[in-house]
Amino acid sequence: MQLDKKFAEKIFSLTKQSTGLSKLAIFGATKFVWLLAASVLLWEILVKHLEKHSALALIIGVSIAWILQLAIAYLLNRHRPFQQNHEKPLLELMWRTPSFPSGHTTISCALAAGVFAQDPVWGSIFFVLAALIALSRIAVGVHYFSDIIGGAVLGIGVATVVARLIV
Repeated sequence: MQLDKKFAEKIFSLTKQSTGLSKLAIFGATKFVWLLAASVLLWEILVKHLEKHSALALIIGVSIAWILQLAIAYLLNRHRPFQQNHEKPLLELMWRTPSFPSGHTTISCALAAGVFAQDPVWGSIFFVLAALIALSRIAVGVHYFSDIIGGAVLGIGVATVVARLIV
């Protein structure tokens, strides 16, 4: 746990030292999830042509992953790094949810895994965006590395199971 804390503090500290890096991290932590969602929607329309099972698997996978993420977060009630360190993060949170697992990472990895189950090439591209989202959440001071890992495992796991059952 100490290594997890030190890693998050180091990344956050480096990000705060550069205005450009701070702005990039804030963009990644707040806007990339919408870019990923829009990209998956475009993939669904242009590549999959709104195939019923494809869209259904994505919607159900993300929904279940998000519900489970919230349940786990409130059950464990882990404080965020900035709350532990009494520091101001680089962005203001819209919701005051607990830190573990990361909701942004859960959703973005569920989207990427849902696509990957149907199209590994596009899924791999979406996993790169998901990774950027996850790292940005650490860089702005709102998550630990273990929050990101937990969200990734949850999102990928749920989306993979749902895709196998539906697609």
